[in-house]
Amino acid sequence: MFFLFTALCSVALYAQDNKEAIIYLNGGSYFGSHNNMGAYIGMEYNRQLNGNWYWGARLSGTYFLGHPVQYDWDGTGKSPYRNTIDQNIYKADAMFYYRLPVIKDIVLLRPGAGFGLGYHDIFDDSFAGKDKVIPYLNASLNWIVKCGKHLEFVLSPTIAFCPSEFDYSFVQLGGPTDINPWLTNYFVSLGIGYRF
Repeated sequence: MFFLFTALCSVALYAQDNKEAIIYLNGGSYFGSHNNMGAYIGMEYNRQLNGNWYWGARLSGTYFLGHPVQYDWDGTGKSPYRNTIDQNIYKADAMFYYRLPVIKDIVLLRPGAGFGLGYHDIFDDSFAGKDKVIPYLNASLNWIVKCGKHLEFVLSPTIAFCPSEFDYSFVQLGGPTDINPWLTNYFVSLGIGYRF
């Protein structure tokens, strides 16, 4: 509903100030600090501030599918599994971007930074604190490829194997884990956008 409302407002404002607005659908795979990996999906609204500067608002969810690392632990000392947490993470972020033309106005490089909140839906019974809401700092670097008047694609810097987004929180989830949460996309990352 938020994106629908924002899109409608944007169309009305576009007719008045002629500033560009874009709605994206994003998807891909993710890897997180708590030994979890899975799929993420998201929606994002961008609006031109001035020239090549844009602001954005995005909602995203990461969905747990498994653990990339299995430990060979003999039961002595601290358990390496203390930092393995089964969870889905839902985020709301505010972003700022600069769209740098690389090949005319067709291929652009888009660095960005922002902040947001992440809701950790923890379904690991061994975790003491259960669900948490914590702040995040975000950084991103994407390629934008325009296709026609309204359509554009968002790609990671090398299409695959190179993360293009990194989210980090300076607040820990609490025991038993002792590392700070972070998330990044990897291997597959693709978005499609519609420009107004």
